[in-house]
Order: sequence, then C-alpha cells, then structure tokens
Amino acid sequence: MAETPIVVFADGAAKGNPGPGGWGAIVVTPEGRVTELGGGAGHTTNNRMELTATIEALRHIGAVAGPVAVHTDSTYVIRGIQQWIHGWRRRGWRTAGGGEVLNRDLWEKLAVAEDRAGKVTWHYVRGHRGIPGNERVDEIADAYAAGKRPTLYRGPLIRYDVPVLDIP
Repeated sequence: MAETPIVVFADGAAKGNPGPGGWGAIVVTPEGRVTELGGGAGHTTNNRMELTATIEALRHIGAVAGPVAVHTDSTYVIRGIQQWIHGWRRRGWRTAGGGEVLNRDLWEKLAVAEDRAGKVTWHYVRGHRGIPGNERVDEIADAYAAGKRPTLYRGPLIRYDVPVLDIP
C-alpha cells in the first residue's frame, strides 16, 4: 500500500516582471495539519518567486521519512528540476548555448531542499482553472506582490476552508 504523501502547492507572482513579487505555498501533512507560507520581494521576477515558493515549502518540510507531492503551475520549475538541472551541472552551470544559467542561486537551493525532503514527485497543475490549492497559493503570492500581508492559516485540515486535497 502506498504511503500518503505530504501535499505541497506552490506559486509565485511578479507585478511588472521584473517588479514587486510574492510567493505562496501550502503544506498538508498526512496527519492532517495545514501550514500556509508566503513572502515577497521588492524587485524580482515571476520565475524567482516560483522557485522561492517551492524552496520554502520544502525547507518547511525538512527531512521527512515519506513521500512529498509538489503541485505547481510552473513548467519552468518542473522542467528545471527534473530535466535541465542535470545538464547545467555537467556543464558547470552553463546552458546548452553556453550562457550562464539564470537563477542559479535558487536552482542550487531547490536541489538541496529536494534532496533533504526525500522522495519528491512533481505535478503540473493548470493555473487559474479552479484547483483550490493552486488558487489559494496564487492569492497569497498576488497579495505579497501587491505589498499586502494576507492572513496565513496554520492548523488542522478539518478547519481549513480550502478543499486543498481536491486535486484533479
């Protein structure tokens, strides 16, 4: 029987790209605990915020003894961590065209966080399609990008008003 994973949703946003940015994440444990995370930066890009959301969620989890399922609407994050990073490392953090890898600092942090978290599976979810967890992390990221501090939930899943486990 498969072990129930920790479920993560992560998203980032930037107004102006580059411009003010924000990130949001939700972590749901198999024991039924939910933690919302978020933050922002004054001048950044959407891709940096997408990476930051995932890094911070995995850092929050730390070293776990079970699987982690990360859900994101960022193909940049998924392709980067599953495909591109291997070639970048072999080439000394150069792209196939010989240029410097953008956001190398965050890619290195994501690789470390993924290693510490254990078995991570990556799942693409279409953004703005009504998937409750993705919609909520988008709200958090947008709020931080707009300079607002949303109220972040931390508590039991049974009291969480977002049906975060409704994943297509």
